[in-house]
Amino acid sequence: MKAAVVIDKTLRIEDVAEPIPKAHELLVSSLVCGVCGSDLHCVHNAREMSDSSLRALGKAIVDPSKPISLGHEFCAEVLEPLKGDSRFKSGDRVVALPFLAREDGMVFIGSAPTDIPGGFAQRMTIDSRMAFAVPNGLSSEMAALTEPMAVALHAVNQAKITQRDVPLVVGCGPIGLAIIAVLKMRGIEPIVAADFSAGRLAQAKKLGADVVVDPRQQSPYEAWEQAAKTDDAELFGAISPMLGGTGRRPSVIFECVGVPGMIQQVMAGAVYGARIMVVGLCMQADQIEPVFPVMKELNLGFASFYSAEEFAQTLHHLAEGELDASAMITDDVPLSQIADAFEQLATPQDQIKVMIRPNA
Repeated sequence: MKAAVVIDKTLRIEDVAEPIPKAHELLVSSLVCGVCGSDLHCVHNAREMSDSSLRALGKAIVDPSKPISLGHEFCAEVLEPLKGDSRFKSGDRVVALPFLAREDGMVFIGSAPTDIPGGFAQRMTIDSRMAFAVPNGLSSEMAALTEPMAVALHAVNQAKITQRDVPLVVGCGPIGLAIIAVLKMRGIEPIVAADFSAGRLAQAKKLGADVVVDPRQQSPYEAWEQAAKTDDAELFGAISPMLGGTGRRPSVIFECVGVPGMIQQVMAGAVYGARIMVVGLCMQADQIEPVFPVMKELNLGFASFYSAEEFAQTLHHLAEGELDASAMITDDVPLSQIADAFEQLATPQDQIKVMIRPNA
């Protein structure tokens, strides 16, 4: 079968062996799979991903010495149901958490060797215990957004945001835009979003941002100050005898860029008592000045994955039309065009989420 594989920092379409399901696993055909920023990292920075994950987790999430099978934002069709399991039958469309819980440990689908194909392969295996049937009426493309939107839902949950808060989303790439959509679903407003790309700011508006800012033209933090103004003392955020705080609502900042210097930059711009949720994945060493969060009493948090419950909730929100993420999808191409899609996303302007069809 055909699969998109990374070999020596080059993305290729290769013939790979058919996957063989193990206990609790379903054999499925990948219908559509979205390109994630981590897929780009696997092509260009697999060694850094391996080294940093080994230091952070005690286990490398990718082995750059072997061909890497990509794709973890997928919707698939069941080919072989499990005997005695009535939850899934042949032809069912499914989404799943991108993990295989095997006897020799947990495997992440989408950065494993080719014997564990990802969503950019024509066929793959998924863990039936982490799989969910796609509700009737939800397109395969929208169902494939469950995984990235679950990341956003988790980040918003981690931030413990309330109706009093005014969020600032720094970076309108796929995750920043997904967070905007989740905030909109939650009824949080106004939402302030910042990015250098006019195309991405336009997408941010479509997904629910009330104020969009190009940092070259206006400081995102000044734009936030304007948006957060209030005369209602019950809505005031944290107040400092030295730094003030009256007249503005609480601040929650989502850092969605993930490059060295961004955390420090956000802390420098944040107001007293702000909560900062770091979602951008930076693979390089970084440096901060502790005096900023200490003197401003900033609360710094981090978010990455999601729980199975949050994954299921995200699928439900998408299926019920509560979470409108349709503006995330900017292109839909066959597997033969995946290299072009990766090249466009490496220097993004208007492209946000490109869907790949492995069997088209």
